Amino acid sequence: MTLESILSVPTAASQEELSRDVWDSDNCVSYSADGKRLLDAENFPTEITVRDGCEIICNDVFAFQDYMADRKVGEEIPLEERSSYLEKIHLPASVTHIGVGAFAECGELLSIKLPASLLSIGASAFMDCWQLEKISLPAHVRVIGDGAFQGCINLYRVRLNKELEAIGQDVFDDCESLEEICVPKGTKDRFKQLLPKHLHKYIQEL
Repeated sequence: MTLESILSVPTAASQEELSRDVWDSDNCVSYSADGKRLLDAENFPTEITVRDGCEIICNDVFAFQDYMADRKVGEEIPLEERSSYLEKIHLPASVTHIGVGAFAECGELLSIKLPASLLSIGASAFMDCWQLEKISLPAHVRVIGDGAFQGCINLYRVRLNKELEAIGQDVFDDCESLEEICVPKGTKDRFKQLLPKHLHKYIQEL
């Protein structure tokens, strides 16, 4: 699969899909009629298991929504209260794309195991996941979107993969605990081209 074809995969849930969605009451999420796209979540529990066969986690599915805060409608929500309920999620081996903002502001998400099938991580996908400490990219991830892990203040270790071709802007901005960006042996120079200069001091070959 070419980089262009990966980037062209739509990750936004369409109105047509949402009108024909299939509801999973156990996990409080909805899927496309064919089960390949996780479209939406509502009042979801702290732990979720995504169905096998799902390929795409659509945009903003698990992101913080204003109704989750104990505030009046229209009232400003302080940054420290902007945290989704989600603490743990189990992704099946079928998932290939994580959409834009899919897990943004999931402040209670402690860890996530990304499946070997994963090809792309959308912009702001894990932005402000404050509790996330480590992330390891599976072997076939080709793209990380802009600001994908921005604001993950406890993220200290990142492991990147050999097939990674494109890293967006500000991916690790405001990751103030970052200590290591591990890359495969013999690829340090290539990752220096993909990552901004201020992150080069963290790059270590495995």
